[in-house]
Amino acid sequence: MTEKWCLSALNPHLPPGTQFLRLGQHGEKIKSLEHAHALWDSFEGMGMDRHGLVIALGGGTISDLTAFASSTYLRGVRFWLIPTTLLSMVDASIGGKTGINFRGLKNRIGTFAKPEGVSIHTDFLDTLDAREMANGWAEHIKHTLLASEDAKELPWEKTLESANAEAFEAAILRSISIKSNIVDQDALETKGTRKTLNFGHTSGHALESWAMAQSLEVKHGEAVAWGMRLALKMSEFSSDCPQVKPGDFDGISRSLATLIPLPCAVPDAEVLWEFMRSDKKNLGEQVNVVLLNGLGCPRVDVNVTLADFEQALAGLPED
Repeated sequence: MTEKWCLSALNPHLPPGTQFLRLGQHGEKIKSLEHAHALWDSFEGMGMDRHGLVIALGGGTISDLTAFASSTYLRGVRFWLIPTTLLSMVDASIGGKTGINFRGLKNRIGTFAKPEGVSIHTDFLDTLDAREMANGWAEHIKHTLLASEDAKELPWEKTLESANAEAFEAAILRSISIKSNIVDQDALETKGTRKTLNFGHTSGHALESWAMAQSLEVKHGEAVAWGMRLALKMSEFSSDCPQVKPGDFDGISRSLATLIPLPCAVPDAEVLWEFMRSDKKNLGEQVNVVLLNGLGCPRVDVNVTLADFEQALAGLPED
């Protein structure tokens, strides 16, 4: 669909002599050293130099892989991102992070590298099915939870169900504004501010890594939505979130489960915990997560235990 619809819309704007590469696969499996090597080989064969420009047209995995390959080839060639999915429009193409997976773990190898530019064309959303739209919506919800102090600012169901172009454009711009503001404060993730964007990602990435090992298709947004539900539940009994009371986030959790359901059953807590222990945000043997001390009040580097994780799993409200 990307080649048929999105590329045809882009073609008239490309300069003569543009060379094309088409990846035969899609999804998390392309974020690998093998695919990065294939891109480097292609750059070499084309005679790419440091004055060249690589354009990535596709979803978040295409953006992540292309940006990584470009940022490492010749110690960095320019790249431009044109996201074609809601997920990549609100998140993957924004923020200057690149990444590929390694040994079954998400985004284990990567760089900080800003694109030359990002072009967003919301008509591309017409190519997406309902599941893919929900996949991207998860990251928009994450951004609004991190930045909004009023639950009235969270009209998720109405926007997703209405498929109103103007509403989606407003949501995309809102996400870009929130994420860009956070990234500008802590571009290299050294001050702690940028860590807030990992809300829902520690357990979410663990679920994605487990699913990859089982050859199951769990989309990033689906895993993050589930991860946010766990983080919200852990916030309710964490001493780092004294303003949150039991049940405060149950309504949001049910909404997440309804809007962005998981396509598979979840394994035992001990299985996912092993993946969580390998998360790159950890300090030593400690598993650190992002929790919310109320809407718009993230808390980073909160240490949690397996018992905390198990308690959150057991306490998730019914869908």
